[in-house]
Amino acid sequence: MNDRLETSAAGVWAMGDCAGSPQFTHVAFDDFRVVRDNLNGGSRTTRDRLIPFCMFTDPELARVGLNESEAKRRGIAYRLAKMPMAAVLRAVALGETRGFVKMLIDAQSDRILGFTVLGVEGSEMMAAVQTAMVGGLPYTTLRETIFTHPTTAEGLVFLLAGVPAIARQQPA
Repeated sequence: MNDRLETSAAGVWAMGDCAGSPQFTHVAFDDFRVVRDNLNGGSRTTRDRLIPFCMFTDPELARVGLNESEAKRRGIAYRLAKMPMAAVLRAVALGETRGFVKMLIDAQSDRILGFTVLGVEGSEMMAAVQTAMVGGLPYTTLRETIFTHPTTAEGLVFLLAGVPAIARQQPA
């Protein structure tokens, strides 16, 4: 099967578990969109999809993009923003302050590499970051956004307030 989800049999396409895609309903739905568009003359692929992961436990665990282990394994330099959920005002208001929030930001640009949250409404916070990543927005856009108070997304402003500046090389 190729990244257009065409199998080796003419006119046969694969989706979801049959395609070997990550086993999430939201990924199977995207596989459907890939196949639908290609059946209608498009050239959509599964290449470079930004697939979110959510585990609806208590508290929620949500992640998109790279985590620290993956970035290190790939040799990707990053800046790390991390804070406890106790710093998220919505978590405080709900009395659910267990967990943490962290974001990996490219060391040489302001591109968001990945995001992980373990905390109340973490999937909703992750969705805001995923949207920024899909749109190619720098982390500074989230940092400067006026989010509704109190939402978990508002916590992104506090998370990103202390991100170290890009390390500039000194002239020789």
